[in-house]
Amino acid sequence: LDALLRNGPDSSLPFWTRSKRLARFSRRARLASFCRTLDRTTPPLSDNESTIDDEEQQGKRRRRALVALLRTLANEANNDSTDSKEPLVVRIERRSIQAEKDDATNLRNRLPDGLETPEYDVIASAITGGKNVEIRKYKPYSVCAVSMNKPRPLESSKTDAKVQMPEMSGASSFGALAGYLFGKNDQSTAMKMTTPVFTSPLGEGDRQMEFVLPSNYWGSIVSAPKPLDESGVTLQEKASEDRAVIMFGGYASKKEVDRRKKELVTALSQDPEWKMLDEEVTVAQYNDPF
Repeated sequence: LDALLRNGPDSSLPFWTRSKRLARFSRRARLASFCRTLDRTTPPLSDNESTIDDEEQQGKRRRRALVALLRTLANEANNDSTDSKEPLVVRIERRSIQAEKDDATNLRNRLPDGLETPEYDVIASAITGGKNVEIRKYKPYSVCAVSMNKPRPLESSKTDAKVQMPEMSGASSFGALAGYLFGKNDQSTAMKMTTPVFTSPLGEGDRQMEFVLPSNYWGSIVSAPKPLDESGVTLQEKASEDRAVIMFGGYASKKEVDRRKKELVTALSQDPEWKMLDEEVTVAQYNDPF
């Protein structure tokens, strides 16, 4: 376990364990694949953690990634219906490698199946100086939203869903919205999960997290279940609008979002047709990092 929680390659494993083909026959090769995937999927420093990225902080993030990877392996094992001889851990490693590639087709292929998402038309995809940048015309949709900066109520168990990693950035906001969506509302109505999870600026340093409501409430938000008064959750309708979008994989850390925002702003500043109305960005997260 100590070896797994160390960052970087395990020097105790021989060089030949780098071959994924040998993982079918060698436990050490499978362990090496597991370690490489853990290296690749350990999250960066989150917004609500100390700015000093010391060994203790790194260890906490490494342990969270280990739990997430073990859970993914268990889910894959329970739902695997293929005849593939390739070990599950190698398949997950390949997915984690693929997730790092900034290719629009690959990113679209990784979108979750079977979940409703806001509808849009791509009206421009050849943006001057922009890789994976496109202009989308979104159709109206509705969301439930909650402030990410305001503290949760003392008896939040009455309004919030329990989250698996409460120490992660945005976990309490996610729990508040999941609680509303999964039945902690005035009608005790459980609704289906949707995608993506939006994080939007509110001004004065505040942000809000948003879940998309099921499509039967788009344009008819008055018929949606009402949030409980003490939950802090609100219902909002989103009008049709044109959005400039840049797509990328991996973790949406503050550092990574700032870097991608700069890419998007630069691309739009060089394009003769499309101009920004402002530089505020909304982050849309569709699935896990791998």
